[in-house]
Amino acid sequence: MSYYPVYPACLNQGEFTVVRFALDMLTGCRLEPGTLLSLRPALRQAAAEVLGERAHELFDTPLSNDQWSLRRHQKPAPGFVLHVTRHALGEMMEGDRLELEVLLLGSAAQSIGALVAIIRQLGTQGLIHGEGCFEIAEICSLSSAGDWQRFGSAALQGAGVTPELIRLDHWLEDNWPLRVPVLLEFDTPLRLVTAGRVLRRPRFEQLFPFLLRRVTSMLHAYCILEAVDDPAPLLQAARSCRAAWHTIDWLDWRETERQERVGGLLGSLRIDGPELDAILWVLLLATLFGVGKGAAYGAGHCRLQVAEYTGC
Repeated sequence: MSYYPVYPACLNQGEFTVVRFALDMLTGCRLEPGTLLSLRPALRQAAAEVLGERAHELFDTPLSNDQWSLRRHQKPAPGFVLHVTRHALGEMMEGDRLELEVLLLGSAAQSIGALVAIIRQLGTQGLIHGEGCFEIAEICSLSSAGDWQRFGSAALQGAGVTPELIRLDHWLEDNWPLRVPVLLEFDTPLRLVTAGRVLRRPRFEQLFPFLLRRVTSMLHAYCILEAVDDPAPLLQAARSCRAAWHTIDWLDWRETERQERVGGLLGSLRIDGPELDAILWVLLLATLFGVGKGAAYGAGHCRLQVAEYTGC
């Protein structure tokens, strides 16, 4: 069954860009499954070094002055999202290349020069505990046609980096699934916490509100868009869908200072039902933004693809 793309009309005013950094290793390090999911402290340290008092601009979006918006949307997360689903694991040696993709949404795309400076500084201080130093070998941006455009050498110093902006409505139409059911696949750990409790195997009706809040809050903070006036019909549509975990696993990606393990689930969720077309735009945008704890730094990254139909 085919669906004509259904999404809020205001998304024609939203844009994003994706920039890929090719990092050539200068010193070795060992990349564990969660190394690149735990870059928040290192990135903030690098930002403080190169941006000084302006370091917070990329990481701490000011709260809205609108009390209605404060009640409706979660605290703004950073306007960038690290995509680290295809990173290498194991020993990285001098001369190896590591690729890191970063999505910047709406107004956050204006910070691309600062982001280049931060990543360059990260290469000086190292990915983890002073190990894994690198230099930026090249920078590319994703075009609306789906190919990668390489910037000139000046971009390595943060100059002349003007990535193409991709409209959200065009991206949705290009990526809309041609039929259902679909598989929502989490290939980095999804960590959902509600009322102080970690959801280790959330039902779809538990997962969808997290997806919806993440998507609408990002759109509001960085595109100044109110994509949903009333969430109730979307929440009802999600409850009406048939969904079951096709595969599921759990991965701990780091330990806290108290030696408590922090992790999240991996797996694929099969979703079907006549109401699915009403919420597909939320699922698709969640594949850009991620969801759950640490989404800005690569956790909760997901993909949406057509599932094999089994008739159930």
